[in-house]
Amino acid sequence: MTSRISLALHVACALTTSLMATAAFAEGLRSTFAAHGSHATLAGQKGLVADGQGNAAGAARSGFTTASGGQGQRSAQFNRTSDGAAAASGQATASGSNGSAERSGSFTRDADGSASGERSTTVTNANTGVTYDGSTTYTKGAGVSRTGGCKDASGNSVSCVSR
Repeated sequence: MTSRISLALHVACALTTSLMATAAFAEGLRSTFAAHGSHATLAGQKGLVADGQGNAAGAARSGFTTASGGQGQRSAQFNRTSDGAAAASGQATASGSNGSAERSGSFTRDADGSASGERSTTVTNANTGVTYDGSTTYTKGAGVSRTGGCKDASGNSVSCVSR
């Protein structure tokens, strides 16, 4: 049990460095949290800073472990400048005996109003070896584009079976 707490805290603390780097330009609010139950442990940090001139940044990070060996982490961050430009990104991973999943994405809006974003997702079923890879992109004025497909453990394209 102590090793699960230690791992979750280690994940959260290791990610704190980039949180503080994001928030380095001003003093701000920071909080740390941890929870422990009979089946899982969770720990994380979040922070928000602003300089009073229209610039702001924030980030959040957390990690978890479960009694059955599952684990995961997530992080998200944003930055807004006084000219109206903004950027945000996030990542998440999870793994366990049945497989793994990863997702990442970002969004950017420039001061002139142009905007774009992207998201990618990979999910692997440990029981079948099938992996889904998908991505979505967005560009203001052009719309949304999606791609995705599944491959078996040998890299052959296979049908993505849905429930």
